Amino acid sequence: MRVSHLELYTHCKKIFQALGVPYGYAEEGAETVANAEFLGLYGLQQLWDELPALQGEIEEIEILNESNSVTVIDGGKQSGMLLGKACADYLIARLEDQSSVAVCVRDTRPSRVLVQQAMYISRKGHASIILYKKPSHSSLIISSPNYMYPIMIHKRDNEDIIEGINKELGLTGDNKLKLPSVTTRFCMFGTTKVEEVDEIIDRFENTIDTKYILTTTDDFEQRWESSWQFGTEVSRELWLDLNETGKRMLVESTDQSRERGAGEMA
Repeated sequence: MRVSHLELYTHCKKIFQALGVPYGYAEEGAETVANAEFLGLYGLQQLWDELPALQGEIEEIEILNESNSVTVIDGGKQSGMLLGKACADYLIARLEDQSSVAVCVRDTRPSRVLVQQAMYISRKGHASIILYKKPSHSSLIISSPNYMYPIMIHKRDNEDIIEGINKELGLTGDNKLKLPSVTTRFCMFGTTKVEEVDEIIDRFENTIDTKYILTTTDDFEQRWESSWQFGTEVSRELWLDLNETGKRMLVESTDQSRERGAGEMA
């Protein structure tokens, strides 16, 4: 079945709210999933996979450690779909008085839907590199305000990228950042030095290397434009299964609920 972006967004927001996710986070989570689906990143499947573990309560983000260039955050087992925007906002705020910073999040569930946050950072005029670990490889999402869409690379070894980040942040010895060694962490690096990240994007897009799987900015653009023109194809079965969760959002009809457009007659 084909659905529009609005249908996807509304559907996902209802599901997040049914799970008890606060309204603002539900909006951000719905946009993240819908955009991922339109970019060909299977956002609905990601939502379904995480459904049993999604937490309705969003606790205040706990900062475990903070230095001039690196902040370590405890994700509290929350999904990256819901934490990503808050971490991106924090990174952007720190870039107001720093040229390059990193936010490392522990005890979370990162995934390819963090492409949404990479795009968000680039629209604020900054470049970014997001790193996370999958069972068989590590993944990079790289964005720049000079490109409408990011690139995504799945690769077994990204030590060269992490060394470049350490050099930019001036980290040495035990203070150096390391590639995420487990699947419950991600690192979000942001910089105002856009040209340097542009060079990394160009290097990946212009190099043929069988060691990694690359999704280019052109790939994302074609998927996005096709989805906006024709709608995106989603599994009807998956849509209906998620809808069963969304039905839990229904509330008893009262005068107040009817005034707000809710209740059994909504």
